[in-house]
Amino acid sequence: MFEEVFKPRPESQDGVTATRGSDIYAPLSLSFEEAWHGVSHELTLTRQDVCRGCGGSGVRRVAQTRCMVCEGSGSVRSVRGHMVFAKNCPHCGGAGRIEQEACSVCHGLSIEPRIEALAIRIPPGVPNNARVRVSGKGHAGVRGGMPGDLFIEVQVRPHPVYRRDGDDLLMTVAVAVHEAALGAKIVVTTPDGPTRVKVPAGTQSGQRFRLRERGAVSRTGRRGDLVVEVLLKLPKILDERSKALLREFGQINAESVRES
Repeated sequence: MFEEVFKPRPESQDGVTATRGSDIYAPLSLSFEEAWHGVSHELTLTRQDVCRGCGGSGVRRVAQTRCMVCEGSGSVRSVRGHMVFAKNCPHCGGAGRIEQEACSVCHGLSIEPRIEALAIRIPPGVPNNARVRVSGKGHAGVRGGMPGDLFIEVQVRPHPVYRRDGDDLLMTVAVAVHEAALGAKIVVTTPDGPTRVKVPAGTQSGQRFRLRERGAVSRTGRRGDLVVEVLLKLPKILDERSKALLREFGQINAESVRES
């Protein structure tokens, strides 16, 4: 469903007050990959558009006829007690004759509902809860008023690996104990493809490495960073030799890791 927020703005057209059309808000759910790379999305909505029957004027020309309300006199009378008052006929404006009448399509409102399919381009790097504005694609204004805007409210579904922090992209990568202890170059998969990350010797669990300009694209066109957090992963002990090596390692490095 679309939420309509009415925002009037007075204008003028042939002496008639014009009103700005209301905005339309439409939700759009995207996957992480769609939001990251950008996507074209077709949206079908019902919006008020300029009436095709009267071109937005609300009236149509007819053959000139005598006003049936004032019978061509241009004025109507009212009696109050012994006094008789006369005023211009509200139906013909005092002319006594009719040259136009309310449009039969829009009934004088100057707008009519119309179903429209729009191709919406979502830019790359759009974050969760962002609004993408499509100018002039809200409801049409009344009597020549400016149209409202269409706002796409983007909801990005969570990803099991990547997390957004502003324009930065965060991910956690498992690293074997021996890789962290001795140092290694590991390959990590990013939304832009695989890349190598250097893990220095002595890396601790929870340590972060920042890859410049590998994050999301900002509104200004600049890219954030990719932040890789290391999570040390112990190997499954399957044989006695592995256990013996770990015991020997513990004897050589006997300091307590729990001391602050």
